[in-house]
Amino acid sequence: MAARYAGRNSAVVSDGGGSVRMTIPATPFQVQGNSGTSIPCRKVFITQAAGNTGQVRVNIGAVASATVGINVPKGATTAANGPGEQSPLELDISDVNLLNFYSSTENDTVDVLYLN
Repeated sequence: MAARYAGRNSAVVSDGGGSVRMTIPATPFQVQGNSGTSIPCRKVFITQAAGNTGQVRVNIGAVASATVGINVPKGATTAANGPGEQSPLELDISDVNLLNFYSSTENDTVDVLYLN
């Protein structure tokens, strides 16, 4: 029988995790999650910096582009829970390196929080 934490079954409670930040390089303006290095996980939360000038897009398992993938929400413009903050994109996924990001602007950043 699985242990319980705060009323939750341990089979669904994360036992760890971490975060990684990716910076979109110049041409081709694409980057793979964690630069292609495997980080097994169960769930990710994705956001882009509020100061990004391009719109970051993400695709799973294939290259993202201006027309492929979905938009990543922008983070807060001030302190936590500040004005303009959007909820992070939440995905159930087995590895951070399955994520592929695109932006039309060099040096835009993407933050990924992952749960093991």
